[in-house]
Amino acid sequence: MEINWQEFYARRTRQITGSQIRQFFALTERPEIISFAGGFPASDFFPREEIGRVLGELACAENSHALQYAPTEGNHDLRAYLAAKIRCAGSACHIDNIIITNGSQQGLDLLCRILVNPGDPVLVEEPAYVGGMGAIKSYGGVPAGIPMDGEGPLPAAMEKTILKLERQGRHPRLFYTVTNFHNPTGYTTSLARRKAILALAEDYNIVIIEDNPYGELCYEGTVPPNYQALDRSGRVIYLGSYSKIFIPGIRIGWMAAPQAVIEKVCLAKQTADLCSNSLGQRLAYRLSAEGFIDRHVKKLICFYRKNRDAMLETMERCFPPEINFTRPQGGFFVWVQFPPFYPPARELLHLALEQGVAFVHGEGFFSGAGGSHAARFSFSQVSPEKIAAGISRLGKLFYRFREEDTRQAAGE
Repeated sequence: MEINWQEFYARRTRQITGSQIRQFFALTERPEIISFAGGFPASDFFPREEIGRVLGELACAENSHALQYAPTEGNHDLRAYLAAKIRCAGSACHIDNIIITNGSQQGLDLLCRILVNPGDPVLVEEPAYVGGMGAIKSYGGVPAGIPMDGEGPLPAAMEKTILKLERQGRHPRLFYTVTNFHNPTGYTTSLARRKAILALAEDYNIVIIEDNPYGELCYEGTVPPNYQALDRSGRVIYLGSYSKIFIPGIRIGWMAAPQAVIEKVCLAKQTADLCSNSLGQRLAYRLSAEGFIDRHVKKLICFYRKNRDAMLETMERCFPPEINFTRPQGGFFVWVQFPPFYPPARELLHLALEQGVAFVHGEGFFSGAGGSHAARFSFSQVSPEKIAAGISRLGKLFYRFREEDTRQAAGE
């Protein structure tokens, strides 16, 4: 008799669901498709020569430590470098406050493992990063969405949600946020909002998990201080990553948190993977310490800024005026909102694919109902010429619905 694996899966796996976004990536990433779907860094900008040089030196070193296991906390030199970097951003940080993770995604997963009990409500922005909600749900947490506007999460709505949950006997202990150039909206939380939300966190004894993978990719102006730099009660845990500013393939991220939290995370990481990529950590440290990463980020900013500008200019010119879209200061994403008389974005996506263009419909970014008339557009991997061509095709498609609505209003 053939084994029935459904009988063997742990009950907690019922909480694990696939990302709606990744489920159709194979469809949207066909060569003939102009894809605004994936939020990946531009692979043409991966610094292959510098990577090859340093990897060769590390592999040939006499002691070969780079090829051995690393401490669970991570490479000492890299942790010291990151602690100094965080201090420069205004946070009190020592090497013992840093642990290296397999991307910031693992950092969030480990935090959910040690902080989230089944049934716990966890405050998230709405819309929210799908990987964040997935990590929360995988440990039985229940995302509770806080609506946003152009300045970030709404403090009044956040307090209303907290009080509603407390009346139900369900105190939210965590708030997960992508503060700078948010995924999927592109919003950056203003300084006033950060202070207001931090005050709420102090009043209601909530821990803030601050995820900042895009913060260095700022194309104009400056960003406010991080929550961790504003924090005076030790309640902010910061997640960073090399994936967007260097390469995602080495899977190197980091967490900055109070030492007691780092020690608990370290215990959880020991059973998860023993340590992060040793060779990748040394590669990241060498190129950071040499100043290469900082110079590389400046090139990335120039490239992504041109892509962003091409997308915004073409949307302004080609989209019907009833379509609203964000104008991000940095990061990878533009959030597009369609009027209610349009078909749902899920249907628009299928029509767009017929025109050879892809984007991500908005429903997957919401903890409950929502996002049916919204979509995320990424400009990180597409040239300005292809951006203009793809957005122009979509503009022609979208104008059809405006004309149909006009005819219906006229009683034709």
